[in-house]
Amino acid sequence: MKIIETLRELSEVWKLFGDMPDDTTLNVELTALYLGISVKTLARYRQNGDGPPYIQYPTGNSKARNQRVNYLLGDLRIWRNGNKVVSTMKAAQVRGLAFNSLIDFTIPQPFWQINNSAELQNRNKILSHALRTPDERFKLYLKEERVHIVWVSIEEALSWDWTDMNERQVFNDSFVELLNNLIQLSNSAQELLEINHIFKK
Repeated sequence: MKIIETLRELSEVWKLFGDMPDDTTLNVELTALYLGISVKTLARYRQNGDGPPYIQYPTGNSKARNQRVNYLLGDLRIWRNGNKVVSTMKAAQVRGLAFNSLIDFTIPQPFWQINNSAELQNRNKILSHALRTPDERFKLYLKEERVHIVWVSIEEALSWDWTDMNERQVFNDSFVELLNNLIQLSNSAQELLEINHIFKK
């Protein structure tokens, strides 16, 4: 994947994000990966004006709609620190991991995937969600050429093979819990409709 390869090249100079200077310039793709959000979400932040500061360069024609956008790592750090929360649920919502409807399970999310053709047990398996990966492991994954980021929905990811049963369990439980709640709500609405129908006779 181009994004990961680019980041690996940068890591050789600055030893990954943690050691990069604040004046490091990141493109849209790397910024999205650093913040743990999709490129589309980042674009929505720019449109709404509630995202991190960015630098926009005109591409030849200053009136062109598609203009090159870059971010300074220092600005991203300040913006991310400003969005820190103490509530687990609120943190999940801020980082895009709150599941309040079925639609949330269909939105692409960043997952680490390993593709080791030499080891059958580690072929095309999900390692973890990028937003739940500890920093040290995150750095190890970046250095590993057989590990890359894939953007898939939770719904699709649950149908793939995982290396960590407990990591998958987190998303499985959230998915099942939401489905059960929706089933109960639907059954309650149906029962209420039937009761009202009986009394109207």
